[in-house]
Amino acid sequence: MNYKMIAATDVGNVRPLNEDSVRIVPELDIAVVADGMGGHKAGEIASRMAVNAMCDFIEEQWLVQEDLSKLNRKTILSEAISTANTEVYTNGRKLAHMEGMGTTLVAASFHDKKVYVGHIGDSRCYRFSGGELTQLTEDHTLANDLKANSPDGRVPAYSYHVLKKALGIESRCEPDVFSKTVEPRDIFLLCSDGLTGAVEDSDIATILALRSHEPELCMDTLIRACLENGAPDNVSVAMVFVQ
Repeated sequence: MNYKMIAATDVGNVRPLNEDSVRIVPELDIAVVADGMGGHKAGEIASRMAVNAMCDFIEEQWLVQEDLSKLNRKTILSEAISTANTEVYTNGRKLAHMEGMGTTLVAASFHDKKVYVGHIGDSRCYRFSGGELTQLTEDHTLANDLKANSPDGRVPAYSYHVLKKALGIESRCEPDVFSKTVEPRDIFLLCSDGLTGAVEDSDIATILALRSHEPELCMDTLIRACLENGAPDNVSVAMVFVQ
């Protein structure tokens, strides 16, 4: 299978600084989105550091392995996220202005009709297939915990913004890592909560349905919809079109 990857990020309409980082590595079939948190520029540093550390680790594994078919993609993805966590955690304790910095992260690695997804925090991975949009990741937020004990599913609005897990907060992290089968014409969408907080899933699905044959226009339409809805947060999106 072939994959077309595109990515974009925007500061939004309110925040003075973009603390998101997004990176695609087409030659490795990898896409990563991170949403940093922390005071001053610490969030920006954390997200960029995590994305770079993760991609560098995966590229190193590719270079030292003579037979790429023997690579355990799921294990490598998990180890890459752990490496990124160590990088952010260690550096966050070196300088005062980086103290307490952290980041969410969602990554997708494609190989042999499968996608391997790893994530921690509330950045998400969706699959658009057969006209339906499905969220593949589960947010690591207080809201999700509270919903389990809420008869009607209602939880306080603030709980959606309280992370139960993030990269760089503890010396060790526990990301979710899993794989899914990939089908021709699938679209995989990785995004920070700046998109999902401003654009409903149903509207995202409509945009993907109408613009799936024009990847760049599809991306532009998603970002524009977010901005038109106020864009109170930074927004970052990586999209992978299966061909």
